[in-house]
Amino acid sequence: MNIPLKKKKISKTQPKSESDRAETGYHHGNLREAVLLRSRRVLEEKGSFALSLRDIAVDLGVSHTAPYRHFPKKIDLLYALVTEGFLELKQGMERAWAKSEDPLEKLRAAGEEYIYLLLGHPRRTELMFGGEVFLSGSLPKELIEAGEEAYLGMYRIVELGQTSLKLKKAIPTRTLMMAHWSCVHGFAVLNERRWKLLKTEEDRSLFQKEIDGILDIMIEGTRL
Repeated sequence: MNIPLKKKKISKTQPKSESDRAETGYHHGNLREAVLLRSRRVLEEKGSFALSLRDIAVDLGVSHTAPYRHFPKKIDLLYALVTEGFLELKQGMERAWAKSEDPLEKLRAAGEEYIYLLLGHPRRTELMFGGEVFLSGSLPKELIEAGEEAYLGMYRIVELGQTSLKLKKAIPTRTLMMAHWSCVHGFAVLNERRWKLLKTEEDRSLFQKEIDGILDIMIEGTRL
């Protein structure tokens, strides 16, 4: 007598592919954010030349092709990182604007915002103002717009200082703004290594006093 074999019940839920697991495993399926997060770390630790979409896919445990859905080429990833940088700079200028009714205090706050933004993301700042991004040809619209908004945030603070008769009006607004910008940018670049070596609250307090002194000199040299 032939006894029919009991058929094994097959689950209707099929195992997910590697890329599917990635899509559901990072920030509720946002692989793009996971790639950007990892890229920010690699960029600051090793520089832009070390960024590789294939390596990032390995680090995240996803298929090699998964990140390319969001960033078809490495330059597209760099565009996204630089756009983020300009958006953060724009937000910093907005915080500076809201800091005080006094234009000079707005300017001081803008300088401090810029210094700490650069110190926190030095390699990204290099890409924001030069490097391979601007040698790549035409830039995406969102990057250009973010850069213009960040620029205007700083510009209108200086412009308000001039129209309020707090800053010298004989100097064109753009020139005066670039003088302030160059000052804080230069300070941050020259002190990046020192900032990373600060260990104690006393060290950080002394560093802040030096920032305050630089901002005092910057403002006093251009005020009416």
